[in-house]
Amino acid sequence: MLTMPTPFSHLKHAQCLLVDAQLSASMRRFMQQQRSAFQLGCIIADARVAGGIGREVTHFYQLDQPITERPWRVMLLRYPLLAQARDDSHLAFLAGYVAHLALDEFWAQNMVRPHFWGREWDVGDQRDKLFALHLILTVMDERDQAELQAWQADSLAQCQPHDWLPFLSDATLCEWRDFIHRQIAPGGHSQTLLIFSRRLGCDAAAVRGVLDNPARLRESLWRHIPPRLLADIEARAYAYTRQQLDRYLREFAGF
Repeated sequence: MLTMPTPFSHLKHAQCLLVDAQLSASMRRFMQQQRSAFQLGCIIADARVAGGIGREVTHFYQLDQPITERPWRVMLLRYPLLAQARDDSHLAFLAGYVAHLALDEFWAQNMVRPHFWGREWDVGDQRDKLFALHLILTVMDERDQAELQAWQADSLAQCQPHDWLPFLSDATLCEWRDFIHRQIAPGGHSQTLLIFSRRLGCDAAAVRGVLDNPARLRESLWRHIPPRLLADIEARAYAYTRQQLDRYLREFAGF
């Protein structure tokens, strides 16, 4: 199982990209004007989870095969009509989708495959690696949700897709939009720990117990993946995401 950053982490990336001075002023202005569509694009690939759709359908690579081409380019080759956005909202949505695929690609290539599955850990069971992977994603998820700005919830809720993807229906897009909105809206509650614990086949309290105990968290996670390694990979992942977003907007939108 190749597990990727959560919607909250993707929304935090979107929040940063909207004001990133290394993107051109015209790019930032465009994304800010179409903010809700860009947000939805940044999280919608994970709507496959709700629909039981395979990763290759929405992320454009197979779990058990090398990534030899940028997934967002595979998407545009597979669905040529997406190379011509219908309007500004559709373009911003697709830009967000490109950002999502770029982040997941980098995480898979530079964290999960080399550091989780590609090297030996002194653990008794391979499931310990899977548990640790969900721990690190939850650490990131909870940190990033806490850093989401107040505008995120209302802005996301305003997005109204119109036949934006040939492989996910508008109904699926709206269902996922509403699922994430409920969690980030005032008074909302994250479902990440519940989802992850079900995936791991354990009680959510067991995962919470490790997260809240520094000694246990170090034993299960940080001694294998030090915080400085996570920080380095996250910084490079963000830079890569920004680069691919910039490339997409220049090539396909003429910025």
